[in-house]
Amino acid sequence: MNDPKPMGSVAELLLNYVSTTHEHDVNFSIAVTMLNHYRELGSMSAAEIAELCHVSNASISRFCRHLGFDHFKEFHHYLGDSINMSTDYSRSFFDMLCADRWAAMDRYQQQLSENIQSTFARENLDKLPEMARILHDSRRVAFFSHHFLWDIGRHMQNKFLVMGRCIEQYFDYSFQLECARSLGPEDTALVCTVGGSYPTRYGNIWSALQNNGSRLLIITQNRSSAYWNNASYVLNCGSTNQNDVGKYSALLAADLLVMHYLRQYGRDFF
Repeated sequence: MNDPKPMGSVAELLLNYVSTTHEHDVNFSIAVTMLNHYRELGSMSAAEIAELCHVSNASISRFCRHLGFDHFKEFHHYLGDSINMSTDYSRSFFDMLCADRWAAMDRYQQQLSENIQSTFARENLDKLPEMARILHDSRRVAFFSHHFLWDIGRHMQNKFLVMGRCIEQYFDYSFQLECARSLGPEDTALVCTVGGSYPTRYGNIWSALQNNGSRLLIITQNRSSAYWNNASYVLNCGSTNQNDVGKYSALLAADLLVMHYLRQYGRDFF
């Protein structure tokens, strides 16, 4: 089983690299140049990109390996699968946005409201105290996600750390796989996947989570998936991800979990 190495798009890999690296060396310069010419990269050869970046072909190959790809060809392959705006917004919504922006905003608001109401359902809220207890009692907690949900993981890391609970999160595919393989029965994996596609996209990581004996807590809209059969709890984060509204209810679900952890264990940190 070969999982996609970029857990999102190549653009996100480059942006994350530029935003987090402390060394403004030749690799940093290559990444910045690639971002400034990102839409052109898919039609360019390694030699053309090297000329654009004012480096050698070997430097481009080394940079691709530095990002986690085996070689330039693999990097170039994933450029073709890059996420574009049609991934997030439907054509009908775009047409409505151009023709009548107020109608488009009304539809968007309605979708947001439906997700918020679904996330606040009593049967959903009733799961939170026990989920908070599991997070508190675990030896290790690791957050698994991809694409925009990384930001939700980082938000949870910050909030929980203030309350003395360290949550691990890794942006790189190889580190997520290594983390999944290292967890055990005393640990918890918190998987955030709005549409429920994480297990199918990253089968090697999911298999490791299934085999390591750790507890599974899931945040998703796809509550009926057979992948969650062994999960301790599945927390709903709404009912629709049309026009990319699912990320807001996923953040809401994460915040509700933070609030209940605060209620049960955060008195000394308030």
